[in-house]
Amino acid sequence: MHAKLKDMVAMLICDNVQDSIKFYCDVLGFSIVDRMDTVGNSGWASMKCGRIQLMLASPDYIPEPKKSDGRYSQAMYYFYPEDVDALHAQIRNRGYEVSELQNRFYGMKEFEMLDPSGHVLIFGQESDQTAE
Repeated sequence: MHAKLKDMVAMLICDNVQDSIKFYCDVLGFSIVDRMDTVGNSGWASMKCGRIQLMLASPDYIPEPKKSDGRYSQAMYYFYPEDVDALHAQIRNRGYEVSELQNRFYGMKEFEMLDPSGHVLIFGQESDQTAE
C-alpha cells in the first residue's frame, strides 16, 4: 500500500525571487499566497493563479545550483502527502536514500530525496512541532 499524496507544487529556482514575484504577478496574473522575504539570498514565495500553484526560491535552496546558457535547469518538486512520517518510512524501507525528517521554522515537517534522474523531491506536511 502506498501513502497518499494530496498535491504537488513546482518550486522554481530564481536569481532574484523579488523580481520573479513581480513578473509572475504583473505579467501572468499570479497572486501571492505566502512569502518570506528574509530567507535565502532573495526570499521565497508561494503563488497561485486559478488552479495553478507555484513556489519561487533562491538558488541557495538547492545543492550546487547550475546554470546552462544562463538558465537554471533545476526545479524542486514539493509534494504534500497525507502522512509525511508514513511516507518517509515507506520510501526508506524500500531502500531509497532520503534525508531525515525535519521540523522547519515555517511550520512544515519535511524530508527530501532525489529521484532516479536527480530531480529534487521534497515532501512536507504542516506541523506545529518546534523547529529543530
